[in-house]
Amino acid sequence: MRVLVLDDTKNQKDNIKEAFSKKKMDATVCSSSGEFMDAVCTPKFDAAYINAAAWNKGRSIYDYFGAGRRLEGKAMVVYNAEEKFQPITNRAPHEQDRLIRQPSNFETALEEA
Repeated sequence: MRVLVLDDTKNQKDNIKEAFSKKKMDATVCSSSGEFMDAVCTPKFDAAYINAAAWNKGRSIYDYFGAGRRLEGKAMVVYNAEEKFQPITNRAPHEQDRLIRQPSNFETALEEA
């Protein structure tokens, strides 16, 4: 399974990729809005794991360029979400979507998803 991960935690790309690899997932890890938009434009992933804090930092960019539409039909796990986390615009919910409240991280998301 190929997954797209958005997490801006400093110096964690290799750790994140390795953790997903242990679960038999090939992860494309993005730590910036630019990397994420490049990756989301390629339909070569089955699911997305998104750190809510990282999403909120780039939310206006993602909304403007229609990232929600590009995530349509893909299972999505949003972790580290605040209680008032706003749904991702222009995207219908998927039956396998998950929302994990804070405090949580990619490891928590892998355990619970």
